[in-house]
Amino acid sequence: MVRKKSTAAKARTRKRAYERKKTQNRVSRSWRKLLLIVKAVNKFLRFRRCDIAFACSTSDLNSSQSNKIFLNNVSFVQKDIEFTYVNKTDATNHLEDLNVVQAIIKSLISKVCRLDYKRKRRLEIRKKKDSSNTTILKDTIVLKSTRQSSWFHKKYSQDNLFRKRESERVTAIFQKKYTNNSNFREKEKILSRTHGLEKYRKYVTFRQEKIQRSKTYILNKYHNNMEFRNTHKGNVLGKYNSNERTRMRMILQALNSYKKSYSPMMQKQRRLYNQYRRVLNKLFRKVNREGPDCICIVCRLSLFRNQVIPYVEEKYIKTNMTVETKERIESYSNKSLPTEKEWICKTCSHKIKKGQMPSRSLLNKLKITLYENCKLNIRKIIE
Repeated sequence: MVRKKSTAAKARTRKRAYERKKTQNRVSRSWRKLLLIVKAVNKFLRFRRCDIAFACSTSDLNSSQSNKIFLNNVSFVQKDIEFTYVNKTDATNHLEDLNVVQAIIKSLISKVCRLDYKRKRRLEIRKKKDSSNTTILKDTIVLKSTRQSSWFHKKYSQDNLFRKRESERVTAIFQKKYTNNSNFREKEKILSRTHGLEKYRKYVTFRQEKIQRSKTYILNKYHNNMEFRNTHKGNVLGKYNSNERTRMRMILQALNSYKKSYSPMMQKQRRLYNQYRRVLNKLFRKVNREGPDCICIVCRLSLFRNQVIPYVEEKYIKTNMTVETKERIESYSNKSLPTEKEWICKTCSHKIKKGQMPSRSLLNKLKITLYENCKLNIRKIIE
């Protein structure tokens, strides 16, 4: 059984046959051109070798034909050559040969011109294609760059590791370039100054933030650095004593600040604040004198009222529980203490609701000393 050829194989064979035929035609054309050129060259050389002049009677030639033949064609003759013939047949033969040579040269020139025109036309077509391709390439490059930028912004905003890595890379490159390249350093300084000045003049919020930041920086430096504080005091005192305008301005600033800080509203607020502080101190002392009264039935810690909640058995023991879990939860609570009301701390309650053993329960055999207990209670009261 013969295997059928696929369409792709058939197309391949047709393509190869077409290419073979094309090469053969090209070779045959080139050989034809070469033969024509050889013929023309032979004729031309034969005419150049005719240096002997033959005497020719004017009676033998017709009146229509001229006595002398001048070759002034520069394309195949370098100088004027004069031929005189005795016989009419020789002259006609030479004229025919000349016509043949001219026809061959004309055909060659026309072919060359046609090929040159084709070459120029192909070049123009190629240029047009290149220009269209460049526009298409520009569009594709723009699309690619937009896609890349959107991907980069998305990843930079979402991925913390990528953001950190990119920021470190950019800072390292910038620092290296800033330290090594002096021109780049000077340009960056000028750009930063101009940008900062424009932003300071244009945006009010940025200006206020900058002023506030400078004030805080100076205050911190004033309080922390002794030398800066002494020099600043000396400068201020020198200006205060030497210049009258600065002295009056400083006096006015002091008066305004005093009026603002000691206004009736501010005095009232300060009085209320001091009263509130006194009440809190009294309550704190009273609570410390009385001590924690509520005792947790699970961990036996004596706690304050805000640290405990009333113990309700139905919250922890449900009807759908197994007998083992019920017994385990009941074992956590120790009801042997003679108290009016049963309390449970919030941590133990939270653990029991989760179905876990409280970490501070007596069954867990963990104990807290008296000092730690008091310390814990004091911290809770302060909070």
